[in-house]
Amino acid sequence: MGAQLALVHDGRVLIQLRPWPPGWELPGGHCDPGEDPAVTAAREAEEETGLRATVGGLVGVYSWRGLRRASDAVYWGTLSGGEPRRSIEALRLRYVGSSELPATIFPWYRDRIADALAAAAGAPPVHRVQPVGFRHVLFFTLRWARVAIERLRRLGSRRRGL
Repeated sequence: MGAQLALVHDGRVLIQLRPWPPGWELPGGHCDPGEDPAVTAAREAEEETGLRATVGGLVGVYSWRGLRRASDAVYWGTLSGGEPRRSIEALRLRYVGSSELPATIFPWYRDRIADALAAAAGAPPVHRVQPVGFRHVLFFTLRWARVAIERLRRLGSRRRGL
């Protein structure tokens, strides 16, 4: 089982840019044998981002259908200390609202972030079955290609003085 933490601040959630496979996601990882998933979520968040968190509650349990089979428990929490830093698992950090997610966020995190903001505001935990198939992987890969092409265009425009 995996556990993730949505660090909530001013109606926004902290996400991190994972290097491989590349994409934006919530901090988190796999539970050690016998470890409470809430402890895993806070531990992994600190290991990956340098930020300590106080877990506020369960956002939900997210099961997979398709290419993945495990489940994830997602918790929300608040900042309790630490300093943001890069790590091998988090090249960049940023806070986002549910309407300002980057194009290259892993598709299943859209629901998780919206659910985390709702849970932090008092909504009950949810259970969602999230499909992950070849179509999802293909469309996500195409998003990365589009972002790269747009960056190259902007770079070319700047060099030409446009």
